[in-house]
Formats: sequence, C-alpha cells, structure tokens
Amino acid sequence: IIVDATIVNVAVPSIIADLDLDSTTAEWINTVYALVFAALLIPAGRLADRIGRRRMFLMSAVLFTVASMLCGLAPTVTFLVAARVLQAVAAAALVPSSLALVLQTFPRHKIPVAVAIWGAVGAVAGAAGPTLGALVIENLGWRWAFFINLPVGIVSYVMGRRVLPEWREPNPG
Repeated sequence: IIVDATIVNVAVPSIIADLDLDSTTAEWINTVYALVFAALLIPAGRLADRIGRRRMFLMSAVLFTVASMLCGLAPTVTFLVAARVLQAVAAAALVPSSLALVLQTFPRHKIPVAVAIWGAVGAVAGAAGPTLGALVIENLGWRWAFFINLPVGIVSYVMGRRVLPEWREPNPG
C-alpha cells in the first residue's frame, strides 16, 4: 500500500500527459485516495474486529488487487478516480487488519520486534517507492504503477489463506 502510494505520486505527470489532463483534475487521483483512506482506517479496523481480521485482510487484498487492475486499465480520469476510491477502501481495511494479525500471531514477548519490523517494512517501502516508480514508469508506462500490485496482491491472498489465523474480538462492543 505504501509502495503504491509513492509510485502513483511519481506516475501523475505521465498520467496527466497520457490522459490529457489539467493539473487540478489530476490532483483528484491522489486526493480522493488520501481522503477515503484516512476516513475509513478506524471504521475498517473495527469492522475487522467484528468479522474477523483474516477475513478482512483477504477480502481487502482481493479488492485492492482488482481495484489496482482497474486503475491500470482506466480509459478516463473519471474511471481512474473511481477505481482509486475502491483502492483506498481496500487499503484502509488492509492496514489495520495486517497490524492486528501481527499483534495476534506473535507471542506477547515478541510483539515489540514484530511491530518494529511491520513499521520498518512500511518505511522501506515508502523510501523505495519513488525510485521503483520511476524505473517502472520509465520502462513500462504509468499503468504499471498499478499493475505492479497484481502479483503482490495475488501472493498476499494465497499465502494469507494458507498461514494467517482467524480471530474475532470476543466482545466487539
């Protein structure tokens, strides 16, 4: 999710050129994503507690992957912005469910290290995203800023089904 956000930032000038956009319209590609993502983080985390963190993670991985494919196939900016909304909904559910899965999976004494690794992976992804994005966009085009998520999403879903434990909040309140 963090790599995606940083790659898309790098892709915006190419998207503007390809879809013949003005910069104000193009701003919605990232703005709508940020707004929806931020607005849904807490409710999505709470929903994961109710329906199951593994279930939420897996459903969100599928939605994020499909939304990424739709973004990459977008023929117009309206289509792209709508697909970014779907991507943001999925991302907002993936982040808290992934952290919750880390917290529930590791023994109590290993949680600080596990959370540190979870955070460090995010930091490395944020740092690597612009460089990776520049390479991908330069060699494959802006649509690959979204298509790059497809193998990651598929692997996340397949591995998640195999190894992630299910857990629901016993008293969700």
